[in-house]
Amino acid sequence: MEKLLEERWFTETPDGLCLVGTRCMACEKVFFPRKEVCPDCYEGVLVDVPLSKRGKLHAFTLSVMGPPHLDKPYVAAFVDLPEGIKVYTLLTDCEPVKEVVRVGMDVEMVIERIMEDEAGNEVLGYKFRPSRTEKAS
Repeated sequence: MEKLLEERWFTETPDGLCLVGTRCMACEKVFFPRKEVCPDCYEGVLVDVPLSKRGKLHAFTLSVMGPPHLDKPYVAAFVDLPEGIKVYTLLTDCEPVKEVVRVGMDVEMVIERIMEDEAGNEVLGYKFRPSRTEKAS
């Protein structure tokens, strides 16, 4: 059986699951994960907005140590989304890292296994991978 790591982080669109954030109606800033009150202007009128599945790699690191539930080594990263926010993520499909991954590259979101829970269920979450256009170049 599969389940999402955090169901409230996602929304269903015609193109499948995508991350969902909130946009402040007063200052127009977008946040992820969702907020109840704008942390920038403190207004309380926020609306849900689906976030882009594509972005640019802002920064990354290869980690050989970390939480016991993550397969090691893994690549942790920040991705800039067109909505003006950075999301923390794991990268996937990027071996060999030193040859494939570079700051500024185009990446796309995928839903993949993050870990297995104590009952043996696969827990899915979002990751980013080099976009198909990056792989072709």
